[in-house]
Amino acid sequence: MKLPPPLSWFYDAWMEFSKALGFIMSKIILTILWIIGFGTYGIILKIMKLFRKEKVTRDSYWIDVPPTPPDDLHHQF
Repeated sequence: MKLPPPLSWFYDAWMEFSKALGFIMSKIILTILWIIGFGTYGIILKIMKLFRKEKVTRDSYWIDVPPTPPDDLHHQF
């Protein structure tokens, strides 16, 4: 956009101000949304975990697999 010199100075200053303001506001808004969104999601999951009826207490989640015979490993690749 071609403006006369006094107006172009105001326009350029306004554009720089709006870029700075947009950068600051986006950081604030995104931070608030992040905290509210994921914070409440995490709190709800913790509360649901507290009221779960079955308590899973295992020593290990390891599943024993029977060993494969050496003949199965003949043509690996």
